[in-house]
Amino acid sequence: MRAVLNWQTLLAAFFILLPTVLGFYHGVRGRVVIASPEMDDPNFSRTVLYMFEHDWYRARAVVLNRPYTDLTVLPSHIVNLGVPLYWGGPVEDRESVHVVDLCQDGRRPVVGELDHLISLNSDFVRDLRDRQECYRVYVGYAGWGMAQFELEKERGGWQTALYQPFVFENSLLPDLLWEALMPYTDDKEKKEIGRRQKT
Repeated sequence: MRAVLNWQTLLAAFFILLPTVLGFYHGVRGRVVIASPEMDDPNFSRTVLYMFEHDWYRARAVVLNRPYTDLTVLPSHIVNLGVPLYWGGPVEDRESVHVVDLCQDGRRPVVGELDHLISLNSDFVRDLRDRQECYRVYVGYAGWGMAQFELEKERGGWQTALYQPFVFENSLLPDLLWEALMPYTDDKEKKEIGRRQKT
C-alpha cells in the first residue's frame, strides 16, 4: 500500500511540476542559428537566422541575410512602410511582419509583430521610418513545431552561436555573413566547421 502511495505521489508531483520545468526551457532563444554546409533545403541554404522564440512546443526565427527581392507580391500597406524589407522565412512570407528592435541598451534585440506594436503605439510606423538604425523589418519567418528544430539540429542541419551584434549590419553580403559567422559556432567538433575556422 505504501509503495502504491509513493508511486502515485511521485506521478502527481511530476505533473504538477511539469509546466514549471517546461516554462524554464528557452532552447536557443536569443542566439544566432546558422545553416550547416550540408543544409539541403533551398529555403535555408547558407542562411543566418536569429531565434527570437524557442520553448518546448515551438520555435520561431527570422532569416537575417536575405533581402525581400520581389515587392510586387506584397500588400501595399507593407510596401508603403517606406523601410528596407527582408525575407524572414517561408512561413506567411507575404503577410506576417516582424520588427527587430536593435536599440536595447546592450541587451539582445527584441522582436515583435508589427500589428501588435502599432496597437501599442499609433505612431510606431513614423518611429520606424525616423529611426531606421534601430529597426529591421522582416516579412515571413521560419517556424518549427514541437522538438522539430532540436531534431534537425541533431541531424546536422543547423549550427548555433552566441549572438553577435554585427549580424544585423548591412555591410556584409548574404554569403559573406554566413562565412563570417562560422568561427563563432558552438559545433566545433564538426569537420567542415573546424576546417573553416583554420582558414
